[in-house]
Amino acid sequence: MVRSILRAFTEPIRGLHQAAYILALFSFLSQILALVRDRAFAHLFGAGPVLDAYFAAFKVPDLVFALLTLFVSSFALVPLLSGRGEKEQGVLIGNVLVAFGVFAVVVSAILWFVMPDVIPLLFPGFEGTVRADIILLSRIMLLQPVLLGLSSIAASVIHVHRRFMIYAVAPIFYNIGIIAGIFFLYPSMGIAGLAWGVVLGAVLHFATQMPSLGSALVHMERPTFASLRNSVADVALSSLPRSLALSAQQVLLVVFVGIASFSATGAVAAMSFALNLQSIPLTVIGLSYAAAIFPALSFLFAAGDREGFAREVWAGIRHIAFWTAPAIALLIVLRAQVVRVVLGSGEFSWDDTRLTAAILALFAVSLISQAAILVFSRAYYAARETLTPIFVNVTGALGAAAIAYVGVVWVRETPLARYFLESLFRVVDTPGTSVLMIPLTYSVVIIATSVWFGFLFAKRFGFESSVPTALGQSFAASVIGASGAYAALQVIALLVSTDTFIGIFLQGLGGGVAGIGLWFATLVLFKNKELEEVIVLWKKKNGKADVSSAA
Repeated sequence: MVRSILRAFTEPIRGLHQAAYILALFSFLSQILALVRDRAFAHLFGAGPVLDAYFAAFKVPDLVFALLTLFVSSFALVPLLSGRGEKEQGVLIGNVLVAFGVFAVVVSAILWFVMPDVIPLLFPGFEGTVRADIILLSRIMLLQPVLLGLSSIAASVIHVHRRFMIYAVAPIFYNIGIIAGIFFLYPSMGIAGLAWGVVLGAVLHFATQMPSLGSALVHMERPTFASLRNSVADVALSSLPRSLALSAQQVLLVVFVGIASFSATGAVAAMSFALNLQSIPLTVIGLSYAAAIFPALSFLFAAGDREGFAREVWAGIRHIAFWTAPAIALLIVLRAQVVRVVLGSGEFSWDDTRLTAAILALFAVSLISQAAILVFSRAYYAARETLTPIFVNVTGALGAAAIAYVGVVWVRETPLARYFLESLFRVVDTPGTSVLMIPLTYSVVIIATSVWFGFLFAKRFGFESSVPTALGQSFAASVIGASGAYAALQVIALLVSTDTFIGIFLQGLGGGVAGIGLWFATLVLFKNKELEEVIVLWKKKNGKADVSSAA
């Protein structure tokens, strides 16, 4: 039995949709643990100063990891490893490990010493105990990017061999470590225990994928200056655009937290909770497809199959829209029920719920665009055309940061605009509502960026005529499903008490079931191509049909 389990985890997975669904399954399990993690945070601390400090403390280590992708990005390593034999792979991996280790230790050590000067510059709205906690937690969390960088190198080897099961299970252990920090380390170590839980999660994340480095390290040689220089140059030159693009996104999040630090206490925590909730469909759907599609795109482009390359990208976009559109619709309609069921206990107040729900709805609007950008970026990296994704991503990040700052200041100083926004999302008299301009401006910019990205890709590589139909059908079915969900909420509210957890849960569950049912029925009436492909794949996996010719 153990041997069968090990074989299942190490067996290569070739099909795009099969790989995407396996990654989605394990991502879903990881996100379930993430919900347990966030509920524990909300119950113990609410959207208050402790979590403001905790979530803000993540930003510097996350920015460090973005910079370290210069050495560990799978976007560079996977194409480089794909064209080499085992001995050459071992040499490259060994050199990358040495270069990454030296750079990571130096950067982390410098930041540890200068952290008391850096934090006030990044988050000027925090003072006193909160600022001291951010400095303490950030210093401990500097271990995280080092460990996740090592894990990223191992993940590149996993991607080359298409052993996606191992890659998919690592985030589960990461969340287990953080949960252990909440329940076991915090009671004995105080707030520092939360940061050590993050470090424990990073250790488990790396330990899960570390065995995959074995075959490469067998062929590792003592690096010479010449081989080290060549390997670093190969990886760094390919990784630089990805590193800059990822750094731009992390800088954007730092700016968001910096802006929110001037708002009411708990605004940073509410925004972070909302980001975590909207990341569930993004991770389960968008990131799963993007991760699964990258090796295939690298192979197709290297083989000169430009038509197949473009077709694979647009197939990914179609299926992302198919799954994500109903998620957007339900998150908007059921936002209060989702937040209250997931986070609403203990110290998490009704005001915390309303503000988090409003932020969640505004972030969720751009979920398809966020996922599409992941796919388009990977397509350009697979094609070794790195300037376009970095230009698009960096421009979008800078635009979102600037507009968010202006928007928050405008709403804060314009009572009429603030009242309109508060009334629209039912958060009148809730502290910190000016922070709503952050997700609003972010979603507007991200949607514009994805449209721009798609236009550039279509112009460069070609377009699939079925995409507009797929997007239109997904949108129409999701709107109909959302209408059904909203109607069900009103009916169920008459039958159950919405002042209790069970009542809110049943109301949200009933609304969700009604919405999904109408969404599915509408797609059946449309004879939706993506739905048919999913059904064919399901029958294939269950041995119910001969679909060898299916995509």
